This record gives sequence, C-alpha cells and structure tokens, in this order.
Amino acid sequence: MRKHHIIALGLAFVLAFSGIASAAEYNWRLAEEEILGSVSDIYANEFARLLAEKSNGRIKLDIYPGGTLGTPTEMFELCLNGAIEFALVGPGQCSTIVPENQIFSLHFLFSDDDMLNEKVLASSTALNKMLAGVYEKKGLKVLSYFSEGAMYWTANKPILTPKDFKGFKMRVMPSEMLVEIYKAYGANPTPLSFTELYSALQLNMVDGQENAPYIIQEMKFMEVQQYLIESKHNIYVMHTLANANFFNGLPKDIQEIVLACIGELRPFVYKVQQDLNSKRLNMMVKAFKPDQKLLKLEHDQRMSFREVAKKTDEKYFELSRNPKFAKELLKAFRAEMAEAEKK
Repeated sequence: MRKHHIIALGLAFVLAFSGIASAAEYNWRLAEEEILGSVSDIYANEFARLLAEKSNGRIKLDIYPGGTLGTPTEMFELCLNGAIEFALVGPGQCSTIVPENQIFSLHFLFSDDDMLNEKVLASSTALNKMLAGVYEKKGLKVLSYFSEGAMYWTANKPILTPKDFKGFKMRVMPSEMLVEIYKAYGANPTPLSFTELYSALQLNMVDGQENAPYIIQEMKFMEVQQYLIESKHNIYVMHTLANANFFNGLPKDIQEIVLACIGELRPFVYKVQQDLNSKRLNMMVKAFKPDQKLLKLEHDQRMSFREVAKKTDEKYFELSRNPKFAKELLKAFRAEMAEAEKK
C-alpha cells in the first residue's frame, strides 16, 4: 500500500502541472482502466463531450486511458487522494478499500435479461444508497454503476451443469471470492494474469475462462477453445467515481450539470455495450470451425448454478470485513432483483 501511495503522490505532482494552462473555467481529469475504443473509453469521451456542451465550454475533461496513469488500482487511489477528479474502474480494482463491493463477484446475482439488469443498476437502493454510502465514508462519490455486458464462459468441453465443472481448470482473476465460487462448482480455479491467458489456454494449462463477448473476440480466445457458453453468470460492472471532497465542493449548478450528464450517459452506454457485444459475438460465431459450438444455459440450468453459488455467501460476508452490513446489502439487493424479475 505504501508503494501505491508514493506512486500516487508522484502522479499527482505531474497532473497538477499538466492542467495549468486551460481556457476552461473547470479543468478536470478522468482515468479509465480500459484501452482506446473500449466501452469505458467511449463512455469517458461522451462524458467529456456532454460536460463541455452543457456547460457552454466552462468544463473541460481530460481523459487518461488504461495504462497512462498506472494500474487500475493506482487510478482508483489517485481519485481517492484527490489527484484526479474522476475514475472509471471496476469494483474489483478497489475491493481492498471497499471490500463490500465484492457483491459484484457473486454469480447468478443478476438476471439473464440485460435490460432488466440495467434498470436495477439504475434504481437499486441497495447499490445506490447502501453501498454508495460506504464509498462516501471513504472519500468517494459513486455517480453511477453500469454494465459492460454479460459474462460468457469459454471451455474445451460443454459446461451446462455444476457437475460439468468437476476437475475443470478454470482461469480466474486474482480474487478470493471467485476462487471460492468455482471451488463450489467443483472446478480447480487458477488465478492467472490476463496477459498470460491466451497462451495458458493454448497450452492447456487452463481449460476455460470467463469474459464478455467483445473481450473474447478481441483477444481471439476462441482460436484455442471449442465451446462458447452463453452463461450470463455475471455482468461486468463498471462504476463512475468522483472524489467526494471535490464533488461536494462544486457550486450547485455545476453539480447539476455533472449529474445531468451521468443521466444521459446511462442509455448511451447501454446501447454501446449491447451493440459492441452483439457485433463481436456474431463475428465469433461466423468464424467458428465445424467442431466449435455456441451453447446457452436454459432457465432450469441457471437455477441449478444459482443454488450452488449461494453456498459462497458466507465467504462474501467474511471478505467484506463487515458481515452484518454485507448480509443486509445482499438481502436487499436480492429482494430488488427478485421483484424486478416478477414484473
């Protein structure tokens, strides 16, 4: 942690001087964890455009894409420390500071209906009040949670029931929560760097992995996998963060401009991720070899996985460091999700 603070201070010094010359009344900076052309990057640039438009040029937002300001965790710390005003990072990048956000690692928490998930992310009291309140106490304001798309599995054999995972070497991000979940299915979870994943699949060091379709296509994982499974076992949640002291110190009219932009970005980014994932999915399927297949989990199959996944709730409570709150948060969110699925 000390190393991260030193890096953050150094970057803060550089950033402080990078924005000195500006014609705008407000010159802000946003760091994002993803590369140019990604869902996150398209979102960030539209945010910048809207801010300039709605403020009549009073606000200028500079975008720092993935790698520019260090790792995603370092970007998060820059925002936390006030060196930059905004950050677009996944909750997993800041789970050491806000461990309660590992709720987003739980499987089959969301619906297989993407639009329904979008509505719940926008309206959820559990997320936008309860969990966002934890961030606020740490010094961060969550402006929005949004989905970058449903997660799919790729594998070298069909995965349609929890039993199919028995002995399966599943690549996971370095996450205790994910390790616990795949162990519950009977798999052998293998934490592995994303940059090593293609070669690990190619050499059969691991048997499968999880990602959104556009990432699977972009990284060419189906060149070395036989099955693409529409599991929708999770969605990749991104959140828009602002330094709380910075945001709360803004004039009311400027705060309202920021929030208006965030509101307009929600339907915008939903369409972006839907179009991108759909397009890339079709590209992959069209390029399939004769022995490759696209499989889909049916409702009953999803429910069987969901029941097994619930056995890992206790691990989430433990990792959250605040079991009582984590239990209340998960109960509240599941109730909201169940209510939404009834409609």
